[in-house]
Amino acid sequence: MEKTFLILADGTRFEGTGKGFAIPTASDLADLSPEQAPCGEVVFNTTMGAYHEILTDASYAGQIIVMTCPHIGNYGSSPDWNETVCIPPPCRALIVRDLYTGPVPEGRLSVEKVLEDWRLSVLTSVDTRALTLHIREKGAMYGVLVRLDDADPQAFSTVLAWLAAVPPMEARDFVGAVGAKTTSTHAPAQSGGMRFALVDYGEKQSIQNQLLSRGVTVDIVPPRTSAKELLHAEPSYDAIFLSNGPGDPAVLIHETDIVRSLMGKIPVLGICLGHQLIGKALGGTTSKMKFGHHGGNQPVRETESGRVMVTCQNHGYQVDAESLPESTVITYVNANDGTVEGLKDEQKGVISVQFHPEASPGPWDARRLFDDFIAFAHAWKTRQGISHGTRQDTSGKGGIHHAGTN
Repeated sequence: MEKTFLILADGTRFEGTGKGFAIPTASDLADLSPEQAPCGEVVFNTTMGAYHEILTDASYAGQIIVMTCPHIGNYGSSPDWNETVCIPPPCRALIVRDLYTGPVPEGRLSVEKVLEDWRLSVLTSVDTRALTLHIREKGAMYGVLVRLDDADPQAFSTVLAWLAAVPPMEARDFVGAVGAKTTSTHAPAQSGGMRFALVDYGEKQSIQNQLLSRGVTVDIVPPRTSAKELLHAEPSYDAIFLSNGPGDPAVLIHETDIVRSLMGKIPVLGICLGHQLIGKALGGTTSKMKFGHHGGNQPVRETESGRVMVTCQNHGYQVDAESLPESTVITYVNANDGTVEGLKDEQKGVISVQFHPEASPGPWDARRLFDDFIAFAHAWKTRQGISHGTRQDTSGKGGIHHAGTN
């Protein structure tokens, strides 16, 4: 009898019911690339809701999302909640215990309809508790949603062989696909006089919104915009803000070189992947975590004060604390496992956090950090004797062409 499964790379399978976009058969897989199939690294998210924001977070590129909250979809979906401009979003599939299929509030769409439109599959009626425990014990790994006859061992072997041929996450660069292709300018309702370049590795709209709400004019720039263009843009920038994004930071050698070229010349701020690139540009290393931090309930401790915030997180890699130079201060650590959650280096003019202070729809404990980022950029430029709108070095030529405004 044909059934629908999540099959993991270690041979473990979890049965469920397919919804959304049609799930392929075992024989179909032979003609599909990993980008065409409902295949990805399987990670679990512990957030109680916010499924639409999670699905539209470009940092999930190449991943299958397991929601630990058992009931998903009861308040529907809305494009107003999109976190990425890349629609359909780059995650690969959704796995839930119970997908709600009843009526939703007026003006919204059902999750199933949205997933169909995005050509994304969902597997429901899955024992997500057992699946989460398996990932916690064995670590994040590839999986694929597939239909097959559970009495056919050859079909099962075919799927495992197909999975084994998928390139490892550590060898895949997703940033080029999800980052901005051109520069665009976004003006706040009331300008506070500062202008940031937001380097888009897969940025969340909430980051842009938090900056705009504080009067910062934001230029969204492509991920491989050169240091020369950023340093000699007209109008000039008060800081470079490195966004979140998907994948392994060790793959992003060119992007790291750009960040290194900016340090000491202009304030550099970062969130998530941006934080990891700052760590690497400082001379540090990064490493893959067993199953990462994905959810809206991660406690983070401020090292100076000892205060704890509840934060939203979504990362599978970390900056290695012992690899950082002496001038770099670790500002935040994870209260559960002690991993690095924040950095500051006054000499280099950088400040960053691993977690997501912009968290939408929450928690909001860490949103004050956007004020800290802005204050850091202003104070650093003041110490360097750089007034607003004045570059350190005006000898460079070229700059960024502003493709449009919003």
